[in-house]
Amino acid sequence: MSEAVQHKDRLRLYFDGIGFERWSAIYGQEQLSPIRRSIRDGHAAMIGQAASWLEERRAGFPNQPMALDAGCGTGLFTIVLAKRGFRVTAVDIAPQMVAAAQCFVQELGIDSEVEFATGDLETIANAQNAPGAYDVVCCFDVLIHYPQSDFVRLCTQLATLSRNTLLLTYAPFNPLLAAMHRLGRYFPKNHRHTDIQMIPDHVVEQTLAAAGMQIQRHSRVSKGFYHVTLLEATR
Repeated sequence: MSEAVQHKDRLRLYFDGIGFERWSAIYGQEQLSPIRRSIRDGHAAMIGQAASWLEERRAGFPNQPMALDAGCGTGLFTIVLAKRGFRVTAVDIAPQMVAAAQCFVQELGIDSEVEFATGDLETIANAQNAPGAYDVVCCFDVLIHYPQSDFVRLCTQLATLSRNTLLLTYAPFNPLLAAMHRLGRYFPKNHRHTDIQMIPDHVVEQTLAAAGMQIQRHSRVSKGFYHVTLLEATR
């Protein structure tokens, strides 16, 4: 079994087990420790910024545009897309995440706008999805779990699926953030999560340029222990 396959298996087991408990709490309304609350606040700020960018571009899409939410988690951005008239394909590596997202959209009565599937990013790219299959491809807080070689490959595959816009997050590299993540390894186990893989900005820019996309804007979101760069790229 290759190292890449082993890595995906570890992520699947984590996010379909204890990771589901931890992250569904962060994405939800439960009382949290200060560390996890900072992650919730950061994630909410990132989702709000992405939704704002999407709203600005909405008029440029077809009447019923197609969107891919790659790594949908509990469906927070899937709902943003569906409420704005997108037909959404929502995919996650963890069956429990997909099940939670399905329940969420059903409660809101928008499940007719969403198709769910379980799979990793490579499965998404290879599952009968032709290049340019979606008007918008979104991938939030997923690529942060993959080392640089996998990031480049997976980011390229996601870019290929978009005929218009790609929204994604990555963990930017800098020494302070690296030190913070090393410090995080000493926290009690119930506060830890998977290792965050930091990617230099120039690697992201080169990867998207090679895939025929240009970065239009980006935003650093930093709150407590949540640090990502959100970017928007277009063809």
